[in-house]
Amino acid sequence: MTCAGNLLALDIAFGAACACVNRRDGSSFTLQSESDRPHSQAIMPMLEKLLDMSNLTWRELEMLACGIGPGSFTGLRIAAATISGINSQLKLPVLEVSSLAISAAQIDYDAPLHIIEDARAGMAYVGQYQGHNMLEKDTCITWHELAVWPAGMYSAQQADNERLAQWQYIEPQYRRPEAMARVLLSMCENMQNIDALPRHPQPAYINPSQAERNATHV
Repeated sequence: MTCAGNLLALDIAFGAACACVNRRDGSSFTLQSESDRPHSQAIMPMLEKLLDMSNLTWRELEMLACGIGPGSFTGLRIAAATISGINSQLKLPVLEVSSLAISAAQIDYDAPLHIIEDARAGMAYVGQYQGHNMLEKDTCITWHELAVWPAGMYSAQQADNERLAQWQYIEPQYRRPEAMARVLLSMCENMQNIDALPRHPQPAYINPSQAERNATHV
């Protein structure tokens, strides 16, 4: 499978920063930060190292991509700001990718599968995928709401044996940046109009604000 153009991607939805370069010839290069709390100043050196690994310059890039969430507010903000800053000069199309889709690509599983990640404050991010295909739109619901769902197969960055005791957990098999590279190759293969893509990614903060959460309890 080849890529529609030389593409650099960044995702910081769940802990460590993950980045990849997919070259036009189909080769992929990946990096992941060593820290689970990546400092924004460490991101650009990581991306520059990745370009060196892939033997590309900034000007040879033809697309950018960003994991837009759902996920950590700080991580999503840093990723979107970094890609937007890079693109202030390059002005390339930006592919927005669901961070739960990346999670789904971390395992080989052909049947429908839920991705369930802790959103804090009593909330959970939930998506349903089959391979690279989104079956239901990513959402954010309370753990109480999730408790009445029929139990099934799920994956996450870490198992939640307490709140998901009736569910069957599938552990990620692939490193997150490698999974992101696979998702982006699939997305690029099916893309119809690259020029219609945005130039600045918009994080998907799908969890309700504190005010919205308080309103539901009034």
